[in-house]
Amino acid sequence: MAVSTRRRYSPRLPREERREQLLDATLGLISAEGFGAVSMEGVAREADIAKTVVYDAFANQDALLQALFEREQERALSDIAAAIPTFPIDGDPIDILIESLTTVLEAVRSHADTWRLILLPADGTPPVIRSEVDRHRDLLIRQLEPIVAWGVKELGLDRLDPELTAHTILAISENAARLTLTEPRRFTPRRLADFAADLLAAVVRRPRA
Repeated sequence: MAVSTRRRYSPRLPREERREQLLDATLGLISAEGFGAVSMEGVAREADIAKTVVYDAFANQDALLQALFEREQERALSDIAAAIPTFPIDGDPIDILIESLTTVLEAVRSHADTWRLILLPADGTPPVIRSEVDRHRDLLIRQLEPIVAWGVKELGLDRLDPELTAHTILAISENAARLTLTEPRRFTPRRLADFAADLLAAVVRRPRA
């Protein structure tokens, strides 16, 4: 005798709340299994709802992934904005840089899945996401340049190219964030920030306070 399968009942939620639920499920799926595991059916299974509910919220998988990336990108940009000083800037450039780095690394620990999506792209990451990450990296460089120009002048390092220095700072910061994500117990924000402070002090040839 055949046993009928009962269709899963999905409690009704406001549209935006449902979309957030599905985006959370998709992010969890990507973090655990990579982009290859993402499908409308897979997301429905992860969220424990019927597949039709997923289609009610998002027209297709591309729309789902685009919405996810836009949300996570906004979160990451918010983390960065909270760490970058704005003019007029007052204080020691090295102290300000270390404080900014620490703020970002703490945010990376707090929003690990978000930052993995951006800094540790899994196999199968859609090209549009990779290109968007690169585009915002270029925008961030341009945002950092005037701050770096101020900092090198304050430190008497006027010969340093602000653009190249901004690229270097961003590369070091991204690598520190990756270490925080991949080995959080070994590479804590405090350890990474202390190392950066020692390195910068050596560059400007002055002892740390």
